Amino acid sequence: MVIDEGILLKNKAEIQEYKAGETIFLEGSMPKYYFQIRSGLAKLNTYREDGSEFIHSVPSDGHCFAETFLWSDALYCINAESVSDTVIIKLPKSNFMEMITVDKDLMQNLLHHNSERMYYRHKMLATLSINNPSHRIYKVLEFLKNHHQIKEPFQFNVPFSRQQIANLTGLRVETVIRTVKKLEQENLVRIFDGRIYI
Repeated sequence: MVIDEGILLKNKAEIQEYKAGETIFLEGSMPKYYFQIRSGLAKLNTYREDGSEFIHSVPSDGHCFAETFLWSDALYCINAESVSDTVIIKLPKSNFMEMITVDKDLMQNLLHHNSERMYYRHKMLATLSINNPSHRIYKVLEFLKNHHQIKEPFQFNVPFSRQQIANLTGLRVETVIRTVKKLEQENLVRIFDGRIYI
């Protein structure tokens, strides 16, 4: 957890449950809360003019998201949506700002988390610039596995559908399906019950 749940609740946070596919906030809305995931998986995304989705990040248990918007008067330029049934701790902006002003250690934890997240985003951007679809998909899956600190081969169950991998990599779903089969033939991934393992 970025911030201890007890501290958030003590500062008047509320707990909200979201069903899979439910909207947490929409692009163009005003940031009003600090969000931290107690359990589940969310995605931060945007939709292109053609209606296709681009996924910017997929925060999970213990991670916070979109808190940097709280320091600005700008509206959200992304959407947040639950990928699975998700429980989120929400702290109103004014309570959040007061809390981190009083407790400098909390601010340090938050800065550390943001530093790690920026590293992740820069690595992902570099990976997404790879032209070869096979190499791009494999590197994204490998990076996700490393991010979850799993070392053993074929032990990381990729928590995304082929469509979500396409949205994450900026590729067409047909390309992802073909490429994943090719990666399996090359013994770089394994597929069990339709799930991808790397």
